[in-house]
This record gives sequence, structure tokens and C-alpha cells, in this order.
Amino acid sequence: MDASHEILDAFIDGETVDPATLKQALSDPAGRDYLIDAWLLRGMVQDEIATENAPPQSRGGSPVRSWLIAASIAGACLVGGYFAGAKFAHVIVPAPEPAPQIESVAPPQRPSSVVPAATRVIRLELDPNWKASTGGR
Repeated sequence: MDASHEILDAFIDGETVDPATLKQALSDPAGRDYLIDAWLLRGMVQDEIATENAPPQSRGGSPVRSWLIAASIAGACLVGGYFAGAKFAHVIVPAPEPAPQIESVAPPQRPSSVVPAATRVIRLELDPNWKASTGGR
């Protein structure tokens, strides 16, 4: 391969090239033909790579259908859990044994104490200049 073709390859790849060397390579008709051929070839290869790496198109139904499926699965789980709990309740949680009879004893009476007299009395009165207002602040 010619050195001028290497400069053209580097230019197509987006690498930094010397402008004078690029101009000299493009002055030759064979260099211009090579540039066009290499540019088209790389474009086709990049398109092919892009389609190979593209994520697969989802073939699922509408979002409403997905929600309907999820809701029906959740409902089936709830109903199944209810019936399993009703059928196997005695297996999972054994029946409680009767508690022994305990004699209830009242707490001892405390002697009541007399409330002391108030040492200070606070009187609350409305301000005579106060006026009711309606609305905001």
C-alpha cells in the first residue's frame, strides 16, 4: 500500500493528518478514487456493525396488556396464599394452649395526698384594643 493511501485511511478514520500531505495525496486521481472507495467501504461496514449491535425489537404487546398480565399474576398469588393459609393454618401456627388460671390481686391502696395550695395565680384577659379581622395576614 502506498504512503498516500495510508494518509487517506487515517483521514477517513478521523485521525489527525498533515494537511500538506493530505493535499498531495488528493492531487493524484488514484488517491481520490481510493478515498471514495475506502469511504464507501467503511460506511457499509459501520452500517452493518450498527445493525448487528442494535438491541432486538421488543415483540411484546401493548403496555395495557402487560399491566393486565401482571395484575392477574398478582391476583392469583393472593388467592393462592389465602387458601394455603386457610388450609395449613394449624400446621404453620399451632393452636395456643390454654393459659393457667392466675389469681388476680389488686394493687395496694396508696394513701391519698392533699393537693397543695397554689403559690401563684395567672389571670388571662383579652387586650381591650384587640379587634377581630378576617382574611389573610
